Amino acid sequence: MFRDIDILELLPQRPPFVMVDHLTDYSETQSTCCLTVRADNVFFEKGCLAAAGLIEHIAQTCAARLGYYNKYVLKTGVRLGFIGEVKNLNILRLPREGELIETTITVMQEIFDVTLVSAEVRVGTEVIATTGLKIAQGEQTD
Repeated sequence: MFRDIDILELLPQRPPFVMVDHLTDYSETQSTCCLTVRADNVFFEKGCLAAAGLIEHIAQTCAARLGYYNKYVLKTGVRLGFIGEVKNLNILRLPREGELIETTITVMQEIFDVTLVSAEVRVGTEVIATTGLKIAQGEQTD
C-alpha cells in the first residue's frame, strides 16, 4: 500500500538529494523507509553510503512519516523539516553498494512542531546504526 505512493509526494527534497526510495510502514508513532545504496548517490564514497548520507536517510524517514501524516491524515501540504539535534549516533558499519537499508523511526515525544525520535537502521536483520534525532517542522511547501 505505502510503496504505491511516490516518495516525492511526501518529501520536500528533490533529486539528487532524495535519500529514501519508499515509505514501507506508517503509524502515528512508528514508520519505516527503505533505500537501496547506489553508486550515483551524492553521499556515496569508497563503496559505501557515507555517514552524512546515513543521517540524511534517517532524517528523510522522519520527513516521509510527517509528509504522510500531513498529506493523508491532516489533508494539508508537506512541510519543511530541520534536524535540530543528532544524539547518541552509533554507526556499527556503513551500508555498501547494492544493499537495501531499512530504517524504522519511533516517536518518543512530540511537542508543538518538534519531534524526538529514536532510529534503527538495518540491512536485513543486521542493525548497522542507531541514533536519536530532534526534528523541527517548518513552513508548508505547497
